[in-house]
Amino acid sequence: MTEPAEQQNNPQLDPAQIAKKYVAEVKVQVERISTRIKVVGLIASQDKPSLAYARATQQKFDAIGIDYDLRNIERLDLENEILALNADPEVHGIFIYFPVFHNEQDSYLRNLVDYRKDIEAGSQYWTHKLYTNDRLAVPGDPLKKALLPCTPLAIIKILAETGICEPQDEHPLMGKTVTIFNRSEVIGRPLAVMLSNDGAKVYSFDINGPLLFSNAKPAEVDISRSEALATSDIVITGVPSKHFEKVRCDEILPGTVCLNFSSVPNFADDIASHTNIFIPKVGPMTVAMCMRNTVRLYKNFHGA
Repeated sequence: MTEPAEQQNNPQLDPAQIAKKYVAEVKVQVERISTRIKVVGLIASQDKPSLAYARATQQKFDAIGIDYDLRNIERLDLENEILALNADPEVHGIFIYFPVFHNEQDSYLRNLVDYRKDIEAGSQYWTHKLYTNDRLAVPGDPLKKALLPCTPLAIIKILAETGICEPQDEHPLMGKTVTIFNRSEVIGRPLAVMLSNDGAKVYSFDINGPLLFSNAKPAEVDISRSEALATSDIVITGVPSKHFEKVRCDEILPGTVCLNFSSVPNFADDIASHTNIFIPKVGPMTVAMCMRNTVRLYKNFHGA
């Protein structure tokens, strides 16, 4: 067996390396489209890391032939900007850098984006299709597939690379137990649904306690954090708070796949010494899935 530290450094499990495969596939599709696809990114922040991420995203889109217009605007102007972009036939996709207001107004803005331009697939239109297992973007048209939320999809694709899944099976995670710390409607809940659709038993934690997802359906469950972690094959964290109690080595089994998608580290610093696979970020894969969704949106709603 490969030592944990070596597996962590294995380039095959580096999200940036995994993303290259999907970006290359999208680039081929873009080259076959005669129209220049245009995406507008909206950021209402002066936070340097956020701006750096936004500019890196812009560069990656531009590099494969998708025009990416990054606009830094005041947060109170976002609503009108979104409405204008929804009505602009020259714009094929909209990407908003959240959080903006850090409250329910962010949900309002997310759902204000026309679903035909929602490359993150975070609006209720797309998440409802996921929750109801509706796989068609347009009713009655089997050639137009529904979109999946970018970050949950990125995580699913990364897990497939770890070898913990059986990719040829209809339910590749059958018999696996997953614990997720995050149940937001943007990432955590869609991810729990997707993993349970793949056969996993998923314990989903947030500040209101745990739920158990099986076959995409949630159920009340009486289980503690320690009990869930002690039985999990996969632990996924996405809590953007420094007050979150980090997952420690003594809480998980050796060989547990650990993945963090929060901007804040949610695992103890020595976690890689205890696990076979530790993935501390997913950003490059999220961008790759947004590219993938951009092309699918164009083909579904904007292409000739």
